[in-house]
Amino acid sequence: MIRAGWLLCLLLLSSIGCADSNALSTGTSTSTPPASAVPATSTASATVTATLEATEAPTATPEPVVQDLRVTHLRIPGAGIDVSVQGSQAIPDTRPAAPGCPAKAPGGSTWSVPQQGVATPELAYEGLENKAWIFGHSRWGNVPGVLFVLEDLELGDELFVDGVDRTTGEEVAGQRYEVEGIYLSDTATGGRLVVTDGPGEIPDAPTVILQTSARESGAGKQWLLDQEKVLAKATNILEGDMDDPCKYLLLFVIARST
Repeated sequence: MIRAGWLLCLLLLSSIGCADSNALSTGTSTSTPPASAVPATSTASATVTATLEATEAPTATPEPVVQDLRVTHLRIPGAGIDVSVQGSQAIPDTRPAAPGCPAKAPGGSTWSVPQQGVATPELAYEGLENKAWIFGHSRWGNVPGVLFVLEDLELGDELFVDGVDRTTGEEVAGQRYEVEGIYLSDTATGGRLVVTDGPGEIPDAPTVILQTSARESGAGKQWLLDQEKVLAKATNILEGDMDDPCKYLLLFVIARST
């Protein structure tokens, strides 16, 4: 398992763009003993009714399903997405900071991103337990990419993935997920949505995280997605001034296995 430091830099997709829980309840039941159990009385018509309280059996807490899924195919019917998912590798981040913005710390890393299409880490990555992270450009060379349509998704929309569980080697086909969150963030704060900070933060059901660029950094940079549409539906979790030109904005869609 690798961990490239929260390199993500949340993968600046740059260049013009880039609980489930089962509850078992046991109540009480009322029953009448059979005739042979009724004690004799001096009155022939006497009836004895007993109420038996069922003993409440302890219920085991279901173990969460934990997958280390290497996604190979993504399908979002409502958005017209039906695409193979490529493998991505951690690479040195050699891109300069946007003019007028603070210089990057040396030795940083990012992820390889195809000009067109979508990708996911090729190898297991610490902090991504039970999460399948899929990313791609919203635009490349001013041409809309596969994930440009993420701005049109709504809560409750469904998506499906195929893949292979890295731990067991088991193939997964058509696993269904439902969108439960849409978030606007940046490269500084978006990592909280992707990488967990310990076992207690591992989701209790397999989760898919879709990520694309919303706005590049740098003076005069335009939004890559529809600003009005994104701001109307996305929960804003970035810190500081959204209009700061040095912030590289990202759109995340979180979907949960159903």
